Amino acid sequence: MKKLWVVLLITILSISIRSISHANECDRACLEGIADQYLAAMVAHDASKAPFADNVIFTENTIKLPLTEGLWFTASGMGDFKIYICDLKTGQVAWVGGVKEHNKPVILSLRLKVINRQITEAESIVIRDIDQKNIANFKLTEKPFTEFLAPSDRVSRDEMANIPELYFNALKILDDKDVPFADECYRLENGMVTAGTFPGAPKPPPGMPSSSKCRNGKISPMLKTIYSVTPRRTPVVDEEKGITWGIYCFNHRGLASVEMPDGTTQPTYFNTPNSMPVSEIFHTRKGKIIGIWGLGSAMPYGIGDGWIGPVYK
Repeated sequence: MKKLWVVLLITILSISIRSISHANECDRACLEGIADQYLAAMVAHDASKAPFADNVIFTENTIKLPLTEGLWFTASGMGDFKIYICDLKTGQVAWVGGVKEHNKPVILSLRLKVINRQITEAESIVIRDIDQKNIANFKLTEKPFTEFLAPSDRVSRDEMANIPELYFNALKILDDKDVPFADECYRLENGMVTAGTFPGAPKPPPGMPSSSKCRNGKISPMLKTIYSVTPRRTPVVDEEKGITWGIYCFNHRGLASVEMPDGTTQPTYFNTPNSMPVSEIFHTRKGKIIGIWGLGSAMPYGIGDGWIGPVYK
């Protein structure tokens, strides 16, 4: 009899574990579908149209809000480009694309955490002050973000998650020798081309510096304007596409000037304190960076990312 009870208990536990595992399963189509439901509900200004958990946490530009405020109050439609980044291991999906706010184009970078097919976390960065010409650059570079890498072009999720760390550590030492840039790498900051190039890329505006490559060896001392990049998070890793989505907070203390190698001084980019939580999307192939989308806005100094907490505690 005792053995029978043991067998029954093991059977019940096995069924329960399988049920929990099944309940937590959400494949790529499932995650993308939930992201679509989120966006449709946002445009409809009705959170009941998406599968939110009762304890959902929602932030917009690091600030915790109810699902009636921010872009949930002002969204008026969808734009004409989008990418999905799915992390099947952690049950998360990131969506980056165009949205309309009172019919004006804005860019949304969104992360959703899904448990039991319900949204438990919704984190968004919204870029409202953006030039239409820069939005066109996202559309020009959108297609590769939608494609799957050949298995031979993929690397481990740990290696992918470490690439942003190498990238931001290079800013601290002003040397990018350890950053795995591909020759064809480019970078967009709020849609503006700041490094590299791609088919159809515009020429930089008059007076703006340009770099023909992402890798420059010694990084310009002008980037001493950035005091630190902290906190840093890379919560979404899409191994099949070679894409990571993260939030990285650029902190500017407010340096007035920077001394250059020739002994001259130059005014810095930001001479008053601010922090800039940036949603960075790294697109890689064979462990090398082929494209970076960066989306961020200046906010009060030390604000942090809205999830880990402020920079100074």
